[in-house]
Amino acid sequence: PESTWISVVGQSSAVKFISGEFSNTILEGFTLRNGTGTLISGRSYGGGILIQNSTPTIRNCIIENNQAVEGGGIHIEGPTFGEVILESVILQNNSAFDLGGGISLASQAEINMSECSLISNSASVVSGAISCDQSTLIVSDSLIANNSSNLAVGAVWVHCDSEAVITDSVISANTAPLSGGGIVISDQGRATLDRCQISENSGGSSGGGILLDSGSDQELQIIRDCIFHNNFAQTGGAHLAVSFNPINLLIESCTFGLTSNNSGAAININNSTPDSIVFDSSIVLASANGSVVALPGSTFAQYSCIEGITGSGVTQLDSFDLDPLFTDAAAGIYTLEPGSPCLDTGNPLLPLDSDGSITDVGALGPRTLVSEEFRRGDVDGSGTENIADAIQVLAFLFIPGASTPQCEDAVDTNDDGALNLTDAITLLTTLFVLGDPLPVPFGECGLDPTVDSLTCSKGCP
Repeated sequence: PESTWISVVGQSSAVKFISGEFSNTILEGFTLRNGTGTLISGRSYGGGILIQNSTPTIRNCIIENNQAVEGGGIHIEGPTFGEVILESVILQNNSAFDLGGGISLASQAEINMSECSLISNSASVVSGAISCDQSTLIVSDSLIANNSSNLAVGAVWVHCDSEAVITDSVISANTAPLSGGGIVISDQGRATLDRCQISENSGGSSGGGILLDSGSDQELQIIRDCIFHNNFAQTGGAHLAVSFNPINLLIESCTFGLTSNNSGAAININNSTPDSIVFDSSIVLASANGSVVALPGSTFAQYSCIEGITGSGVTQLDSFDLDPLFTDAAAGIYTLEPGSPCLDTGNPLLPLDSDGSITDVGALGPRTLVSEEFRRGDVDGSGTENIADAIQVLAFLFIPGASTPQCEDAVDTNDDGALNLTDAITLLTTLFVLGDPLPVPFGECGLDPTVDSLTCSKGCP
């Protein structure tokens, strides 16, 4: 896509699908840039791509430096007869004067995104990455990072009876000055998050990672097998904030790790509906201002490890306040060390671990270390270093059930002997920002010049 591009001059979307196209209409291998959107009733929509009542497939494209009032990168509106498919699409540096810097969905639109990246998109008002209004959003194996808004919802806004299913994805380093740094669910929106990492997001006063304000207890919100790390909110809910509006929330097998410095409580639940929030087999560490702050009666925890649970307002069954013995919480590595009280002490009614034992508490179980020549940064062993490697680093660190790389030395992109979020950032910086080479061996096979504890069972392809 870098060599085949469409650049817009004047007022227009770079590409339009407005004639009822189906999924067999494929846009592949293009870079779309400098689009300014299509004017509809005085507002511009879809700077890069406008889709109306159509369901094309968009694959291996880069959509960058476009702008519109809604949907700086892509605007989709229905009703449709299927779903728009995005595969291996990069949306970066797009902007919206109102909402949906990367993508906006409206009027029963449906989108299914896999192996996509939304990076450094922005909105002047709300939802720097994605706005989903009366629509359906499905995201898997994707990266949503460094997006921002000038008001609220740094990344993803699911609202007005929309539904979102986000799996095996990373939501990181998104910012909003008012509230909701990462994801906001509001106005009868509903969401399921499974095996995701929510880290380094900043949400102003509340909801650094996720802000839930759905307003309905008829639909179950689910956060399962997710890891929260180093999110920030000043007054409370650095990782998660729940409003006073009705809600029905299940948090299962999650790890809420360290918060950013100077944050309020890790989780803030401003809800008084009895037993409307359930923690099951989850871990919550405390910030300087507490772990969970909940109105009494609203929150129930079973088989969970919650620091400072006494006096938190949480009703508990078979839960405990003990050191979970993480491998390296400061580095964002939340696997469990031998002797952890969270090993084999989760809810016995949940599926058993792969070894046949009772499930562990938290998103990750014990760390297992599995040494030859390798290419630094080539995490997937493909012979090249690209964004797929960065995504695999983040998945390995933060997404439960993700495969373990066969070469830890390849993951250690800054060669400091530790595996953490900095490795993913270092690789992304090399690929997309400065272009400085990684430490040797980079670009060719070689041995690790640094003595450390990392291993490599299979390095060069």
